[in-house]
Amino acid sequence: MTWLKPGKTVKNLALASTSEDGLLKEVLTPREIKNADYTSVLGEARDFVSRGLDRVHDHMEAVARNAPGRLSSYMQDLLTRRGKRIRSTFILLLAQTGGEFDLDRAARVCASVELVHLGSLIHDDIIDGSDLRRNEKTAHQKWGNHMAVLLGDYILAKSMEIIWGDPDSRIPLSISRASSRLIKAEVLEVERAGRLDLTLSEYHEIIAGKTAALFEACGECGALLAGFDDSGSRRGGALGRDFGIAFQIVDDLLDFGIGAVHLDKRTFADVKNGFLTLPLILFFAHCSPEERSQMLVLLENPQVEANQITLRALLNEHSAFQKAHEMALEKLLSGQAFLESLPESPAALHLRQLCMLMTQRTV
Repeated sequence: MTWLKPGKTVKNLALASTSEDGLLKEVLTPREIKNADYTSVLGEARDFVSRGLDRVHDHMEAVARNAPGRLSSYMQDLLTRRGKRIRSTFILLLAQTGGEFDLDRAARVCASVELVHLGSLIHDDIIDGSDLRRNEKTAHQKWGNHMAVLLGDYILAKSMEIIWGDPDSRIPLSISRASSRLIKAEVLEVERAGRLDLTLSEYHEIIAGKTAALFEACGECGALLAGFDDSGSRRGGALGRDFGIAFQIVDDLLDFGIGAVHLDKRTFADVKNGFLTLPLILFFAHCSPEERSQMLVLLENPQVEANQITLRALLNEHSAFQKAHEMALEKLLSGQAFLESLPESPAALHLRQLCMLMTQRTV
């Protein structure tokens, strides 16, 4: 893409000193945990819901086994890369903060969400021309565009079928709406690629669908599975939406290599594809004409390592990474009241920690 010219509850998330990359470090003041980090918190949460995650995988494997022709082996190959299953973990935790917990029902909801996510990733990689996903070749690199498109289509179709019989019609409707919003956001992102005048409002419109919509469905569905009323499901959805927005902002930072450790995709991928992400939007909003011209030159050849170093330095000088990180923290803090309102339970504790430490994500 060518760039165009024109412990217990986590509380009191505060900000402290700046790292060498310009990122703020979080200072956590929890009741009973110290030195918590996102990797360990996610690992503990996944261990807590491991039975549910195994059941989710079983449902997805059943879809793969019944896929037509070569799509069956292709999908089974993709499922060997199980990923972090953050969306499923989110749903399974929230679903256990209410009354009775139906493991298989919750696993089906999770499988539906994971299939939407997987199908969209296959299509995204084709659109972006990405050649690496979780340190392995992407589907279109391995099997060609035609089969990858068909595989993504099949997975998205099955994502709805697997959940359509849920006793609460609001659950498949929530996931279906999220899928529609995701596609709309992808269209907007492609149409606006290469634009250097992308506004913060337009950026939020894109990520609200691209990433946050599916997390919002996770929050709504998790709350409904927990037996919450309409108000509770809306609050759960708001928590998921804000978590998703923060998640995408952190993704934007990781794309520049900020905070990244063993990243499972190539850095500067968004820049190379002409997508204006948050740090660049913040930079262009306040830079001088000379700095703008300098950045435009760098963006013409973002694959050059020297340009990447200079580009990062310019963004850092304008505190673009720091400001983006603060915006992610603000989104996470907006859900704290709902998290604190959940009845005390191991599931609620894991969910609070997972949400409040997410900006420490390094992969």
